[in-house]
Amino acid sequence: MDCSQFKSNILFYSESSLSGDLSQETMDHLSSCNSCAQLFSQFNAMEIIIEHDKKAEPNAFAATRILQHIDNKSAKRQSEFTPFWIRVLQPVALAIALICGILIGSYTANKENSPSNQTANMSENIEFLKTDLFISTFADEDKILVINQ
Repeated sequence: MDCSQFKSNILFYSESSLSGDLSQETMDHLSSCNSCAQLFSQFNAMEIIIEHDKKAEPNAFAATRILQHIDNKSAKRQSEFTPFWIRVLQPVALAIALICGILIGSYTANKENSPSNQTANMSENIEFLKTDLFISTFADEDKILVINQ
């Protein structure tokens, strides 16, 4: 038996559920391999810790302490009384801010869509095309060619 086979059978060996031959091979491997023997001792120590934790009783007063802490927090929140006018003022302020945002947005949209603004934007776009795309240079070349003919 090699170490990988032992590692796959370690749980069954510790529970004594291996067949007779396989159990004997595992025992022989444990006596000859120090690393597997150390692994098996660590495995047994882990099983002992798990069994000990299963038997441990929870603190009887833990639930009482948790519930008392929750009650204290809820009582503290109830004692912090918020005045009526603040509870009413918050939604009103939110509604006013929302209405102002809508009005500003519609005013800005109307201003951008006005006819005078559209013509100004169109002339700016034409100038941009002429200067950045060298349309004026081509237009000047046409004039030069016409004059020379």
